[in-house]
Amino acid sequence: MRVILLGASNVTLAFPRLWHGLRRAYADPVELFAAHGHGRSFGMWSRIGPRELPGIVQCRLWEDLAVQPPSVEPPRALITDIGNDLLYGVDPDQIAEWVATCIERLNEVSARIVLTQLPIASAVSLGPARFRFFRSLFFPTTTVQFGDLLPKVARLNQNLIELGRKHHIPTLELRGQWYGFDPIHIRRRSRDPAWQELLASWFDDPKRAQFHAASPTASLRQWRQRPSERRWFGREQLTIQPSLREMDGSTLWLY
Repeated sequence: MRVILLGASNVTLAFPRLWHGLRRAYADPVELFAAHGHGRSFGMWSRIGPRELPGIVQCRLWEDLAVQPPSVEPPRALITDIGNDLLYGVDPDQIAEWVATCIERLNEVSARIVLTQLPIASAVSLGPARFRFFRSLFFPTTTVQFGDLLPKVARLNQNLIELGRKHHIPTLELRGQWYGFDPIHIRRRSRDPAWQELLASWFDDPKRAQFHAASPTASLRQWRQRPSERRWFGREQLTIQPSLREMDGSTLWLY
């Protein structure tokens, strides 16, 4: 089964449980193509600490995916974590264009796509003080102000809903109860039910999908895998993919 995950920090935080949960849920080996990472942009290079990653539309995932043999079943694809670029000052319409490009490329491989909306309920309840705290914590270089952000969140979310309608793909809400004090990241205790709900359409029997937390050792093993391309302290690092091959035949491709 071929699976494609496009996202940012929520995919990163849940990645070990997603990797192991998908392998348990599918009888055949999983080919997982994933572009994610804290602060990830959909359309430009982004930096967190010493690490820089290319935008999702520019990364090498698409080149590698294009040369793979056709899969027996339609690939499953998820597009999520779409709001980071608002904190980088990118216009909502431009972000929607990047997401549309991803959808068009996934349609070329007949993927069954799930698109998520922005965490609107969490954003609305944020408030200026908490916004400034998390802005300084996660996006210290941004100059975006709270009063400017909410209208852009609403506009981008509407763009995503319209993209879902245009391409006839489910565009799922991110429930407010999945979030706590942190308005961006799904809280730990909500990750299993959240991912079960978001990915339910990928399975004939949604109960097959269980995304329990992986062990610390297994989690560290997934998080230590290097993507195809990154910059580390300004130096380019390239890694041949897949970065990981499991005994059951599953392969992990990171970008």
